[in-house]
Amino acid sequence: MKDKKVFFHYSTGENVDTGLWHITKGRGNLVSTESLSDKIEKAIVNYLQKNPNVIFLEVEEDLYKQFTGLMTPSKGLIYAVLNSYASNDDKPRWKLRDEDIASVRREEVKNIFNALEEIGKRLNYDSSLDDKVLTWNEKKKPVRKFYVMASALVNKVLENIDEQTVLVIPGGRADLIAYKQMRDPSLKERLKKIPLVKFRTLRSLLEVTVLTRETFEEQIASDPVEKSTKQMMMF
Repeated sequence: MKDKKVFFHYSTGENVDTGLWHITKGRGNLVSTESLSDKIEKAIVNYLQKNPNVIFLEVEEDLYKQFTGLMTPSKGLIYAVLNSYASNDDKPRWKLRDEDIASVRREEVKNIFNALEEIGKRLNYDSSLDDKVLTWNEKKKPVRKFYVMASALVNKVLENIDEQTVLVIPGGRADLIAYKQMRDPSLKERLKKIPLVKFRTLRSLLEVTVLTRETFEEQIASDPVEKSTKQMMMF
C-alpha cells in the first residue's frame, strides 16, 4: 500500500489505516474503467423502462442477480438512483418520471443545445455541434465546450473531455452525482476541475436581459453540484 505508483491514498491524515485507497496505473494516473455506480445506474434505469410501477424489493432483487459478491450494490446507491429518475407518489411503487422517458429527455437535450447556441450568439461566439458536445468558438478557436448529459454517468465522460468543457446535466441528476462523489474520492477529485451546470440554470440565463461573458461565467460557477438537504443513505 505504500507504493504510490500503484495506489493513491485519499485521507486527511497520514495513517494508512484511515481514508480510502484507489488503484492507479502508470505514473499515478487513475485506472480508467466503468465504475460500479455507473453500471448500477444503467441497470436500474433499464429495469424501470421495462417494468413500470415496481417496488423497491423488485429492483433490489433484479440487481442482486446481476451484481454479486463485492459488486452487490448498497441500498443507499439504489435509493439515490431511484430518487434521481423515478417517483413513488403511489407508495410503495416507483415509476419512471415523465421527464425521464427517453423520448421526452431527448427532446429536452435538443432544446438545451438550442439554448447554448442562443446564449453563445448573444455573447458573440460561433457555435459548432459534434454529437454530445457543443463548442463556442472565437476566431475559429474553441473557447468553451459543453457536454450535454441526460444521465449521471460522469466517470466515463471525464476520460474524454478537457478542462475547457462544462458538463450540462438535468437538475434531477445533481443529488446522484453528489452521492457518487461522496462514495468515490477519485471522482470528486476529477470533478473539481470540471464545472457542472444544470439545465434550469441555462434556461434561466436565456431570460437575463443583459448577459455578458463575465456574468455567464459567474452564473455557472455558482451552480455547484451539492447534496440535497435530505439525508443521503450511505450504506
